[in-house]
Parts: sequence; C-alpha cells; structure tokens
Amino acid sequence: MALTDPVLIDVPMPIRTPRLTIRPKQIGDGAIVSAAVRETWQELNQWMRWAKNRDAFTAEQMEIRTRHVMASFLLRESIELIGIETQTGEAVVWCGFHDIDWEAYQCDTGFWVRKGAQRRGIATEAANALVRYAFGALKMQRVGLTHSRGNEPSRRIAEKLGFALEAIQAKANLLPGGKVADRYCYARFDVIGLPELEVSWGIG
Repeated sequence: MALTDPVLIDVPMPIRTPRLTIRPKQIGDGAIVSAAVRETWQELNQWMRWAKNRDAFTAEQMEIRTRHVMASFLLRESIELIGIETQTGEAVVWCGFHDIDWEAYQCDTGFWVRKGAQRRGIATEAANALVRYAFGALKMQRVGLTHSRGNEPSRRIAEKLGFALEAIQAKANLLPGGKVADRYCYARFDVIGLPELEVSWGIG
C-alpha cells in the first residue's frame, strides 16, 4: 500500500484528560513559553540540551519558534503540544511527538512541566494521554521515550507507564555546559497495562 503523504494524515486535536486540554501550539504562545522556561530554568538547564542560554528565551524569540513549530505541525514533521490545566487555564506541560516515521509508524515522545505545576502528577497524566493518542489516533506501532542518567522523575514516569527499557547508550546525551550523560531508551508497543485514564480527542 502506498504511503499517504503525511500532510494528509488526520491529527485530531485537542487531547483531553480529567485535568488537561492538550493542544498544538498557536500564535501568541511565545510569551507563555518564555515565562514557563524562565520559571523552570534550573531544571531545564540541567537536563534539556536546548536549555543553554537563558537570555535566548525571550517572548519574541519564542514566538518566532512557535510559528516554525506550527508549520512543522501542518507538515506532520513534528507535533509539539501544550497542556492547559482545565480548571485554571494555565499552561502547565509541554509535550508531543518527535522523530516521527510515518512509514514505519513509530515516534518518540517527551515532556516537561513548569516548576509551579510539578509534583502533582501532571507529567504522568500527559504522557499517559500521549501514549494512548499515539496508538489510537495516530495508529503508531512503537512509541519511544528517553532520558539521561540521573533524571529520576523521568525514569519513574517511564516505569510507572510500563515502558520497557531497551538499551542504555553510554555518553549519548549532550547536556548544557558540554556535559554528557548515558541515555536510557524505553519503548511501548501498545496501551495494554497503562494506568487507567479517561482520554478523548478531537471535537466534542
């Protein structure tokens, strides 16, 4: 069967959970992202390769990046999402899918939570929803998840959601400041055994 052009693949949004509305990035999100990055800088600068220079995350620069991300979403090259807490209307989690292979139907997922919303299970809820969405709405066959050695919150989420550890790649993750860390690689191949969670997507 011929591969459908990825731009024609349906990606129904938003994704809804009991506490979150997870949606694609949109015009005007730059200031929101900038504020969240600055609030969470200590954690991001420890684990995220892209969190090198705090001064680079201005509202203007984040708005420029947001619009590039919107184009990538339309082209189905990557799917970057923001989770809004339904009760407060506050953006609390950044997540999505990257390294998408529409021919093999596999991708990786990832997430980070702004500091003020941490330790409330937001990342676990968002990641659980994304896994269900990947296998349900996107028809993925494999969803990967990675983290650096020492990132215990990410390790706990991977294990809580039943991801299988496939490999430990020595010194594979470049971190801010030129540091390197071992990369822990996990995968899931279905939703069997995921913690129960009410998830829906699309209109309605």
